[in-house]
Amino acid sequence: MYILGIGGYTLDAAAVLVKDGELIAAVEEERFTRRKHEGGMPYNAINYCLKAASITLKDIDHIGFSYKPCLRLSKRIPYRILRIPKAPFYSLGYIVDEINSTGHYLSELKQLKQNSSTRIHYLEHHVTHAASVFLTSPFNESAILTMDYMGEWTSTLMGKGTGSKIEKIKEIKFPHSLGILYAAVTKYLGFQHGNDEYKVMGLASYGEPAYIDIFKDMVKLLPDGEYRMNPDYFTYWTSAGSREGFMSKKFIDACGPIRAKDQEIEKRHMDIAASLQKILEDTTLHITNYLHKKTGEKNLCIAGGVGLNCSMNSRVLQDSPFESVFVQPSAHDAGTALGAAYYIYNTMLGNDRDFVINHAYWGPEFSNEEIKAELDLDKLKYTHHQDIAKKCAELINDGKIIGWFQGRAEWGPRALGNRSILANATSSEMQDIVNKYVKHREDFRPFAPAVLKESSKDFFDFDHESPFMLFICDVKPEKRKLIPAVTHTDGTARVQTVDQKYNKLFYDVIKNFGKISGIPIVLNTSFNVAGEPVVTSPKEAIRCFFSTGIDCLIMGNYLVEKDDSTT
Repeated sequence: MYILGIGGYTLDAAAVLVKDGELIAAVEEERFTRRKHEGGMPYNAINYCLKAASITLKDIDHIGFSYKPCLRLSKRIPYRILRIPKAPFYSLGYIVDEINSTGHYLSELKQLKQNSSTRIHYLEHHVTHAASVFLTSPFNESAILTMDYMGEWTSTLMGKGTGSKIEKIKEIKFPHSLGILYAAVTKYLGFQHGNDEYKVMGLASYGEPAYIDIFKDMVKLLPDGEYRMNPDYFTYWTSAGSREGFMSKKFIDACGPIRAKDQEIEKRHMDIAASLQKILEDTTLHITNYLHKKTGEKNLCIAGGVGLNCSMNSRVLQDSPFESVFVQPSAHDAGTALGAAYYIYNTMLGNDRDFVINHAYWGPEFSNEEIKAELDLDKLKYTHHQDIAKKCAELINDGKIIGWFQGRAEWGPRALGNRSILANATSSEMQDIVNKYVKHREDFRPFAPAVLKESSKDFFDFDHESPFMLFICDVKPEKRKLIPAVTHTDGTARVQTVDQKYNKLFYDVIKNFGKISGIPIVLNTSFNVAGEPVVTSPKEAIRCFFSTGIDCLIMGNYLVEKDDSTT
């Protein structure tokens, strides 16, 4: 039985293929089009999934789509009609676009049905978020929390999973949304909402929650895990198209003028980011405390775009009553493709669960022969190394910045050792060097430490595994000077624990570096430049290599080094 899951709608389109309960492939459309957060029908991602299984659309038994179009239209259109008097152009444009895009998408979905026995399923957005994490988790029973910008109309879902079943407990609906709140402040701070929220999370560490009283007035906590947004602070209730973006005059009067994109970041901006992060964490704890009391479960699964907030996840793990917290690597809308497929297989069709997403390597891969062919086509000088992990470790120890391209591409936004830029975590200068000459991004942005799973407790106050880089923890005070390139300004790190079982080659790089340096940790960041998706193919890796300050490119067993003949 083949099940094709399709996620995303207006952004983060993705496809997933499941065969008899086994995940075959999972990838986002942006990895092929090279446009971040690509929406629409993910034709390239679908084609890759079919190719990975050596099948065609005629072989597909079920197609799952992570929205209910009729539910979406029945909620959004009436809401916007009522707001035509206050924002006529925005509201009318929104209505026309919503109807047109929905009709177009439904037509494209029907064209995917190339076998009369293929069934198309339209599934609730937040249910697919919930399924994406619970049905692929190691838990047989768990509380579930999903939070994002907005699904059809729901922004927060509280639920419980048992076996293959998902039970809704409570939903909070638009316009009350923590995802919109975070996007609104992201835009106010001069960043791109829907893309740069993680920058605001990093910036928050530099500030103090000096504006927390304003944010508490903005987000009202109610009994039984409920919260409500104060409409006085926002304009998105009516229109998101004003000059102020999402924020009203009340917010600007309280917090100061909007930051322009290229304006210097002031202490005020850092404090606003810190206040935003605190209200997000406090509200999420308010929800999880209720959810624990309601379900009595010891485990919690988190999904939705807000689930990519590592600081929030860690606060829940540390301060909520739950003992374990699980977040799958593609918590945002792309991950609903995974949820759609497994909801059909496990919940709708009643098949037993036998899959746990222990790693994120589900995307395209390229053989040594394909890599060599690309290098030859581009007339590049290269050397072949049998023990490429050892060679990589030696180069990192020599202070080189490595473009590391191996195996199958990662599922989700984090580079986890197959499409990574690697560097020496023990160098005090390396964070600034990589930010300035490689990533071309803000200097306040931190990098992640990739550490051997068994060595994690030696360096970090963290008693859990973090294979998907979705939790933040304290670096032990006595170790911070040893790994300055991956220790954030507040003494924390967004750690990735690397298990030999799931990525032996990357594990061997870190192990070899540990033998040389005494520190089994490397700096790991995504193999891309600012504004672009992570590289997928050898050609893209070569382009990124020559357009940045990366010193060496390692693809498969081949090494390309920059020298007078290659620069």
